[in-house]
Amino acid sequence: MKVSPVTIQRLMRALHTYSAMWVLLLLLFFSITGITLNHPGWQSQWGSYQQLQLLSLPPELDWPELPPEPEQQHWYAQELRLWLVQQGVRATEWRYQFDAEDELLELEFKRPAGYAMAVLEFGSGELELEQVFAGYLALANDLHKGRDAGFVWSLLIDLTAICCLLFALSGFYLLLKSQSMRAIGNTLALVGGMAAILIYLISFHT
Repeated sequence: MKVSPVTIQRLMRALHTYSAMWVLLLLLFFSITGITLNHPGWQSQWGSYQQLQLLSLPPELDWPELPPEPEQQHWYAQELRLWLVQQGVRATEWRYQFDAEDELLELEFKRPAGYAMAVLEFGSGELELEQVFAGYLALANDLHKGRDAGFVWSLLIDLTAICCLLFALSGFYLLLKSQSMRAIGNTLALVGGMAAILIYLISFHT
């Protein structure tokens, strides 16, 4: 079945409009954070904090005086992680390390613009928890890059990029089909592309 040019143009117009509206807020977010990332000298400590706590473990997490056997280590670390989550620790990635020589268990939590580090000394029944957050500007910049933001956020970045491609390509198609705007549109596209190449050559080859 042959599709008419009018149908294709309507499809492209709808695609151009709704691909932008679908991720409008994300496009604004990535545009603004693109500017802040391009100016690393812009710093803000708004919302930042560094917190050090000494927590007492509940009876069900009464660790042995000596380090556990290797097959028990992951279970201990997992149970402690779940308890720390209940205490308000949030992260997208975590890892643990047993230090048999110093009789320590360390848990490291990664998240955008911050981290948490928990250190447990066997037999003490107390855990030292450090939490660091670099502020909301650092959070926005890390989310732009997808740093320590997890799989779902990474998927959202990909979706936003796909919508940007659809927006750009459908807009280019619509411009080519417009008799009144095609000439100036092609000129702008050509000038923009040549300007980008020229600026690159000037910036990195002089």
